[in-house]
Amino acid sequence: MSVLEQTGKITSFRTPRDETISRKIIGRILEAGRKAPSPGGAHTLEFLVVESEEVREKVEMVVGDERVVEAPTSIIVFSDVNRMARRIGSEKAEEASQAEASCAVQNMRLVAQENGVSSCWFSGFEGRLLADKVAAPKNKVPLAVVSLAFTDNPVPMKEKFGLNEICFYDEYGSQVSTLFDGAEWDGIEEEKRVFNKKRKGLIDKLKRLLHKHL
Repeated sequence: MSVLEQTGKITSFRTPRDETISRKIIGRILEAGRKAPSPGGAHTLEFLVVESEEVREKVEMVVGDERVVEAPTSIIVFSDVNRMARRIGSEKAEEASQAEASCAVQNMRLVAQENGVSSCWFSGFEGRLLADKVAAPKNKVPLAVVSLAFTDNPVPMKEKFGLNEICFYDEYGSQVSTLFDGAEWDGIEEEKRVFNKKRKGLIDKLKRLLHKHL
């Protein structure tokens, strides 16, 4: 399976199986996170693997999603924002740290899926509060939590837009659909799905208008 195909196969979960994830698989996932690109080559990320129910409950209190407790393993992604600031400047340090964490999370989710593990990505929580819950140093800021689980009902990612709706050529507004019209383009099925959905919506709207005036 190509990398492009793998990105479309990442799944999350609603109902995890009661099955532990081996340390070997977790190690692969962590290695993927470690090898993520870093702005300015700062490499500020650290990872905390959470397996005990007691600590998972603490993380869930901050994240606010019960899947953190239900999943057998979660990984907290920390950044040393001060180190990032020393490398690229304080004004851009927080944004750069978020970017580095996001790259790591994507790598981790890809490798998790490759090993049959579904994953949920949580962000936007109170990082300092979570750091206190797990006794992390003040200069280590949690930016993401990735919960991992085997599941019998994986939830595929939903794609809201076809490539032709969000991609332009040379200048904004210049569509590039002709570059991808061939059947070999992996996104052609998604374009068809989006087009058919819009067409159905338009037909339904016309039917309602006709019914209203008859």
